[in-house]
Amino acid sequence: MNYLIKYIALICLAVVSVAFSCCDDNDENKTAIDLNLLNLTQAREQWNGAECNLSTTFTNGETADFSYEVNLSLYQNRTASEAASVNLIVDADTLSKAIALAANGGVYSKYADAILLPESYYSLSADKLMLETGSKKSDPVSVVVHTGMLLSSPLRKSGEQSCFVLPLKITNSSSYSINNKTNTLMLFFYLQDVDPAEPDPRNPSTELDGMQLVWNDEFNGTGAPDATKWSFEKGFVRNSELQWYQEGNAECADGTLVITGKKEQVKNPNYQAGSSDWKKNREYAEYTSSSITASKSFNFKYGRVLVRAKIPTATGAWPAIWTVGNWWEWPLGGEIDMLEYYLVGGIPSIHANACWGSNTRWSGTWDSYHRPLADFVAANSNWANQYHIWRMDWDKNYIKLYLDDELLNEIDLSNTTNGSGGVSGIEGAWQNPFSNNYESFGQYLILNLALGSNGGEPDDSKFPLHYYVDYVRVYQLND
Repeated sequence: MNYLIKYIALICLAVVSVAFSCCDDNDENKTAIDLNLLNLTQAREQWNGAECNLSTTFTNGETADFSYEVNLSLYQNRTASEAASVNLIVDADTLSKAIALAANGGVYSKYADAILLPESYYSLSADKLMLETGSKKSDPVSVVVHTGMLLSSPLRKSGEQSCFVLPLKITNSSSYSINNKTNTLMLFFYLQDVDPAEPDPRNPSTELDGMQLVWNDEFNGTGAPDATKWSFEKGFVRNSELQWYQEGNAECADGTLVITGKKEQVKNPNYQAGSSDWKKNREYAEYTSSSITASKSFNFKYGRVLVRAKIPTATGAWPAIWTVGNWWEWPLGGEIDMLEYYLVGGIPSIHANACWGSNTRWSGTWDSYHRPLADFVAANSNWANQYHIWRMDWDKNYIKLYLDDELLNEIDLSNTTNGSGGVSGIEGAWQNPFSNNYESFGQYLILNLALGSNGGEPDDSKFPLHYYVDYVRVYQLND
């Protein structure tokens, strides 16, 4: 009997000993734990039995830098009997491993779309932590994250919350061992989704799909558009439209260009009673708007154009994003309509077109596409209140026009050679305005809000009308 009791006691002692030696440092029983282990203090504070993470969410519009402090300490905040120094590093390898395991789910699922916080977006006040003899905590190292820069980062994803991670780790202790469970703190920075109803706060990527950013306007200033990039059309210009174009209806504010269509009367200085010219036989214009062009600053051939805009959809509005050639009269120089919005058989429609010269002067050959606005609204009831991205991809063979990454029209440039132009010897006859080797020939951009004509009879109750352009970006391959 005594032998049996001694045997049972010995077994119990062995089991308890194993339990103590295998427990993590969160266990209430500390008997067999090495209490002289170094921790990154803030990692120890965030330890949940599996990981040490701290999350912060930034909202659009924040500008104040985010500050945080980390320091070094022993387990249970014990007093150091000897000095210890460690290196404080950004452990990209550990983050890469976590990202690779994201597909396994569980604690790793949060890393699925994680991005290592780029070095330019943060600073550390030091790369070492020193725990002095007789101290419980080291002096802190400050971590500063540049919030405004991060929110404007082109690395942010569109249409979803972005996640950046700064993995801080202590290594290479000069004395005490380091606790390998609380040696790393993952700082998660979540960025609010880009609001589809607001300007995009992100800076443009300088490189996109192998192409370089060659020209852009983010409209981040205030007042009139940048005069080094844009010039204004003035007065009655085309298509027997109702508006008088003037400079005062276009201004930059809150990160966007706003072109405003107004119901207001302006006297026509070119008025001639009885004239057959529509630009002269109207004594007054009953509406005003603006049209800006890059004709004097930039023309291009081939590449990608991105324009993020929110358009007015009231009856009478005819907003457009389009280009025309810098050589030859219209349409021999070509026209590309990335966006036009106007009526087709009385139905408001989105258009994506290209036009080139025919055998009749001032009459174009068209490759046209249109779709009712109702189709877009059926898929997204808030469509008209949101920004959308109009895109053109253009090479020697095709022009492809997209709306929110959906291909609307693909123009085969083997079919876009001009006709005779209707006049013997006219420049541009029998040339292809979209695919050629003329170095200085290209297209220039126009942004305008027309009123009436193809847009229909304006609904005066909806005025003023606002056409918002968030940015214009042009990318091209390096030669």
